[in-house]
Amino acid sequence: MMRAYNLLVGIIVAVAVYMAVAVMRHYNNQNETEEIIEPIPQILILPPQEPLEFHPLDGPNIAQPKFEIKIKNAEQDEVLEVVATLADAQEYIKEYGEYHDDLFVYKIETGEVVLDSRRSE
Repeated sequence: MMRAYNLLVGIIVAVAVYMAVAVMRHYNNQNETEEIIEPIPQILILPPQEPLEFHPLDGPNIAQPKFEIKIKNAEQDEVLEVVATLADAQEYIKEYGEYHDDLFVYKIETGEVVLDSRRSE
C-alpha cells in the first residue's frame, strides 16, 4: 500500500511539474510572439493615375523663348542659347560678339535672322 501511495504521489508531482513547465513555456512563447510581431502600419493605397506631363515652359507667367542664338560657320552650326527677348539676345551678342563674328540671332517663329555679331545694333 505504501508503494501505491508513493506511486500516486510521484504521479501527482510529475503532473504538477509538467503542468507548471507547460504553462511557463506557453507564457514565454506568448510574450516573445508579442515582442516580435509589430503592428503593421496602415498604408494608403491610391488608385493608378495617368502620368503627369511636365512642360516647364508652359504657363502664363513663364517667358516663352522667342529667339535662338546660333554659331554658324563652315565648321559649326549649333544653337548656343535660347532667350525670350531681343534685349537678352543683344546682351549675349554684346558679351560674346567681340570674340566671334559668326553669332546669329534667329526669330524662332519665322526663322528670320534679326541680329548678328557683325552688326549688333
